Amino acid sequence: MDYFNIKKYSDNLYQFQDKLGVLATLVIGSNKTLLFDTCYGIGRLDEEVKKITNKELIVVASHGHMDHTAGNYQFPFVYIHKNDIDLCKAHNGMKRREQNLEALGDREPDLFNRDEYLKQREGKLLELNMPCIFDLGGITLEVIEAFGHTQGSIALYSKELKLMLVSDATCPWVWLFLKESTPVSTYIKSVEHLLTYDFDNFLVGHGMRMLPRYRMEEFLQTAKEIDLSKSVKVTFNNFDDCNSYCYSKYKMYDQDKSGIVFDPTKL
Repeated sequence: MDYFNIKKYSDNLYQFQDKLGVLATLVIGSNKTLLFDTCYGIGRLDEEVKKITNKELIVVASHGHMDHTAGNYQFPFVYIHKNDIDLCKAHNGMKRREQNLEALGDREPDLFNRDEYLKQREGKLLELNMPCIFDLGGITLEVIEAFGHTQGSIALYSKELKLMLVSDATCPWVWLFLKESTPVSTYIKSVEHLLTYDFDNFLVGHGMRMLPRYRMEEFLQTAKEIDLSKSVKVTFNNFDDCNSYCYSKYKMYDQDKSGIVFDPTKL
């Protein structure tokens, strides 16, 4: 069974989507390659990358959540913002891995070893030294702090590709209700800062498609217009004890629109 759905945007840009819907992004330069996130760690992402390129690989985590870092163990080391190191360690314990397998059901890859998977943790983490620019050869990726979803969320910007990689930092229905999330005002400042860069498109961590710049402008406008009186109480599996409300002017969870899931105490 092919565990990953792989999309090639160009010779320099690929995305991998696992069976639980999370994405990792691969950027290939003339000398080096960078992988942004490692998914849930259930399929062998490392082997899929090697099928595409054997160039020196840099691995960077967009933030500490397990759906983007549980595959860290497949790589020698992973760069991460210092603010999310403890979060990454907390999210990579056995309990969350058991939840991952429960959500996966019978969609396991061939020859998958559940016991070995449950033993894995956060991998070897290296703190990003800010400011930071990764030079891949012909393509550079600048690390931008994009706090909001978590206190250590980052984005990667390529001036050569006119592309922003944001993972969950700014996405159609961004989660800002978690205990590790910042106030909405911090998220607004982060998006405003991202929009000072010259990019045409951006890629997120869920939903395999290129998004045009104006969508991020819509996300920003939605955040600025949050109205608690027009928001709806919502809950999610494994997060049902959170104080979470959703604001949107549109149909709930329409991925072509935008909304903010927030904690009213963090407005």
